[in-house]
Formats: sequence, structure tokens, C-alpha cells
Amino acid sequence: MLDKNDFTPLYIQLYRQLRLKIVNGEYKQGEAIPSETEMMKLFDTTRGTIRKALSLLVNEGLVHQVRGKGTFVRLSPLQYSITNFGGFTDYLKNRNELAVSKVLDQCRITIDGEEYYQLTRARGVKKEDSVTYLMIDTSLLPVSLFPDLDKNSFENESLYKILRDKYLVKPTRSEISLSPVLIDDQMRNILELKDDEVALLKAEGNIYDQNNRKIEKVKIVYSPTIEFNIMTSINSSK
Repeated sequence: MLDKNDFTPLYIQLYRQLRLKIVNGEYKQGEAIPSETEMMKLFDTTRGTIRKALSLLVNEGLVHQVRGKGTFVRLSPLQYSITNFGGFTDYLKNRNELAVSKVLDQCRITIDGEEYYQLTRARGVKKEDSVTYLMIDTSLLPVSLFPDLDKNSFENESLYKILRDKYLVKPTRSEISLSPVLIDDQMRNILELKDDEVALLKAEGNIYDQNNRKIEKVKIVYSPTIEFNIMTSINSSK
């Protein structure tokens, strides 16, 4: 319950109680916390107080809100290493987490006289009944190398697993540049971005196979919930 005789504002009291429940694990990662209506009864308070408290938790990155579904615990961001670029489904599988893909666009286009499959997907992770999208990626793959590739279901299958199993092509090397990109409406809606966020990190470049053939042009826009661990070697003779 909230102490209405305390000088501390009610929404601050509620924020502290909810935060403690999240940090202590009473509300677990990926779980929905009680709805606004439930909290009005639990804490004997108003909807306005609840929304102010939730706003503080959202700003702190402890929860995220899904329109029409509720508020979900997001205790810590997914750590994603730049050295593991590509193979998102395999990467999450190694973490014992379930990758989710949503196809946003799929078509054939021609660039400089060569035909490509263009595939744009939202990529995320599913925890309990909640899906958090972490990136939007666009791939361009030569039709000449991968005939009938577009007959596969990319929401249910890993692109790189299809390349390995059906075409005996193993993505092995990437050449990637990193740069900022302004947020558009699609990014804001899918990645559930706040109104005051204006730019994200974009990785763009080429993927090569075991025979050093360029097999994919890729562009990935990352959610701010992803942390990068960039590893490199230093030439000690310089």
C-alpha cells in the first residue's frame, strides 16, 4: 500500500515498490506486471499515479510497454557481440533463447543488371508470451547463386541455415561499416522507441562465403536495447 501521509509523492512510492519487485525477481524478465486497473485496486491509487510511476520505470529501461498488451519487465538489454555479426537465430539458440522473425517485405529487384532477392525482417527474442524486437535487417542475395530462395518461409526458418543446408553455402566473413541512421516511423513502431529518440546504430556491408564469394549485401538497424561488445587486436609493434 501507499502511505498518503508520507511527504514522498505517491507515484515515487509506487515506482520504488515496483522497482524493488523487479530487481528482487518477483516480477521476472519478460513477464507482464499487473495492469493499470489491477494496480489501482492493489495500491488504492489513481490511474494518473500509476502512469507516472510506469513512466519512470520505462525511462530507466526496466520495463517496456506494448500497446494493447501491457507492461513487460525488461530488466537488462541483450548483449550482442559485433564479432557474432549475422546468424542471429543461431546466436540466440546458443543462448537457449527463442529467436522470432517477422517478414516486413520480400521481393525481387534489379541492381546494375543483376537480380536480387530483397528480404526485410524484424528480428527479436520471445520470452514467455512477450516478443521484443531488437533489429530490422534487410538482405540482398543474388538470384543467380540462390535459385528459388524466395520459396522458403523466412518467419519459420533461419536464412543462414537455408543457405548452408540447401545451397551448401556457409557465411564465414563480413565486412561491415557502422554509422548512425535517423529513425523513421517503421523503426519507431516495431522497435517501440520513445518519442525523444532520433537516431539508431546501423551496420551495413557484405557477407562472404567459404569460397570468398560475396553472397549477401546487408543492412541492419539495431534497437537501443542492444549492447555491443567490440573486440579487436592491437599491433603492439606500432
